Amino acid sequence: MGRPKKVHNFRLTPFQNASGTQSWRVTGTKSDGQRVRQNFADKAEAVQALADLEAEAAGHVPSSKIQRTRLSGRQLASAEAATLTASGRDLSALAAHYLALESRVRAKGLDLDAAVAFVEAHYRSEIQSITVFNARAKFLESRSSTAPKTREHYESSLKLLLKPDPNKLVHAFVLTDIEEILNRYPNANSKRTYSRSFTTFFKWCVRHRYCLENPCEHLDKPPRDMSQIATLSLDETKRLLTAAMQYQGGVAVAPIAIGLFAGLRRSEYMALKPGNILSDRIRIEGGKLRRTLKRSTPIPPVLASWLKEFPFTGMPKGWDYKFRRLKDATRAKRWVLDILRHTSITFQTERDRNEALTAYNNGTSETMMNLHYRDAIDDEKAVSAFWRLTPAQIRKAKLEVELPTRKRIDWPPKTKLTKLVWEKPLMHAAKELGVSDVALGKHCVKLGIELPPRGHWLKQ
Repeated sequence: MGRPKKVHNFRLTPFQNASGTQSWRVTGTKSDGQRVRQNFADKAEAVQALADLEAEAAGHVPSSKIQRTRLSGRQLASAEAATLTASGRDLSALAAHYLALESRVRAKGLDLDAAVAFVEAHYRSEIQSITVFNARAKFLESRSSTAPKTREHYESSLKLLLKPDPNKLVHAFVLTDIEEILNRYPNANSKRTYSRSFTTFFKWCVRHRYCLENPCEHLDKPPRDMSQIATLSLDETKRLLTAAMQYQGGVAVAPIAIGLFAGLRRSEYMALKPGNILSDRIRIEGGKLRRTLKRSTPIPPVLASWLKEFPFTGMPKGWDYKFRRLKDATRAKRWVLDILRHTSITFQTERDRNEALTAYNNGTSETMMNLHYRDAIDDEKAVSAFWRLTPAQIRKAKLEVELPTRKRIDWPPKTKLTKLVWEKPLMHAAKELGVSDVALGKHCVKLGIELPPRGHWLKQ
């Protein structure tokens, strides 16, 4: 039986172009009836297209196409092996990168293998990966010998770095991270304070190789605070001294007078002892001063009159609470923690007319004096009256001040109170008595009254 005649669905025809060049045309019909008419300038490409179309018509899809190349068979085999090794990466890019590395190494008088061997033997990571949470803990541990107040400041300020992500690596912090934290605070002094803490922390991290650089070094300098310090007016000062004399038998008079007329910082008079009050001056050992450093500030006549009638025996217990109550009595519009010191320095500046002397007596700088305290008060009579505010003058003024009074509660008997707290929730029972639920709970504990357990009223 003879071989069946091969059917050709497509044919290759040469033709002459108008320009005189020769081309080849592949024509025919696919099995789905689609007509094919393709022109090729190269005969080999036309032959390949013809073979592909015939294979497609016969139902055979070729696994690879014949392509023109200048490579020899050995080079093709090597290229195929390299392609498999490259795992999809571009061979030309790999070759260019390798040749560039080889050129750079040869410029140093080495070969690439020797350079890689040297790096493998001597390379050490420049930084250690550590989270900001762990770095903060180690930093605070290294500050164990610092003053308690300073350590508390670091603890609170560095918490701001933990809020976005406590597991963020220290070396991942950049300038924008620090700026985002600081921009939450509109006050320039707050920004300056926190940036100083961050700078100290990141400098410590650089020394311990937790990061390569301190991101705070690129921060813009915050604008200088040109606003005047918050101070008490003469009338507000009178009300404060009047309230201090009337409040709890004058227990707060001595600290208030020392702050107003000697200009001590809050931290300084909080650390003051009775032995530091001498006949003509106050010896200051606490506050910002450390180690054996000390300074003294003179006692003006007006302060001497106050200390004579109300001797300083130490800071009273619950000073912060007492200070807030006296603050309310002044009805001052602006109030800051060191307002007594600010008031004293302001009136000292106008009294002495000598910024250097006032700065020396108050442990500050002449620059700070000129920045905040110069020409803060225009009324010379008010300055003169301030330094004559003796106890006799305050009594003579007979000012009326509002002082807080404790509300006396008529507690019911124990049996009735026990019945009440078991009849209704503590919040409603407290409202009936006119007290808070916390106060009622404490009073019941004091009397030994057992309270309903947690969730009792939800079950009812």
